[in-house]
Amino acid sequence: MMDDNKRDENDFRSEDNDEAKDVDELKENKKSSSNNIDIADLEQMAEPASLTEALESLNYIKNAFINLRKEFDELNEKYLKILADSENFRKRIIREKEESLKYSNERLVKDLLPILDYLDLAINHSASYIDNDVSGNLKVFVDGVKMANNEFIKVLQNHGVKIIETENKEFDPNFHEVVEMVKDSAEPEGKIVEEKRKGYVYKDRLLRPSLICISKSDGSC
Repeated sequence: MMDDNKRDENDFRSEDNDEAKDVDELKENKKSSSNNIDIADLEQMAEPASLTEALESLNYIKNAFINLRKEFDELNEKYLKILADSENFRKRIIREKEESLKYSNERLVKDLLPILDYLDLAINHSASYIDNDVSGNLKVFVDGVKMANNEFIKVLQNHGVKIIETENKEFDPNFHEVVEMVKDSAEPEGKIVEEKRKGYVYKDRLLRPSLICISKSDGSC
């Protein structure tokens, strides 16, 4: 009797175990099925999402590259402009330095021109007195002034000073300044007929224009 009870108890436990095992298998199958569905769904959903993200990333990188390129071009343009300005500034400094050395005596020469004017004035006005000078002393003195004047001019010429020519020349506004227009039918209009004051050029610069009178066919002004 005891053995029968024991066998019934074992059978009952075996049935319980079988039922529990079936329940576990059902749960496992359900879980596995659920996992399979989720993974498949995720794979289907992930593919478009990954492609979209890749395209977005590509566009982002492309836009970033465009912006960087634009910024680089702007900075490069500024750099080239600064470089050009620097080179122009350097050349200008060199040019100004060369001009400063070339025309270093310009102011001194200008200051000496009035002395030449006084010497010319003295020589020109002495002509009317020499004829009346019986002793000849005035002529000797004037000759000395002429020599000094000529030597003075030679020194200036050695330093690049030139006298502006007016004799038998046409009026040139670059070198001449008209102070009077004189009626002269013998000369063509615009011809220089008299020089009131000498003009000078220092190297290739005008120190001062010649003051002149020119002919005018219909009368003087």
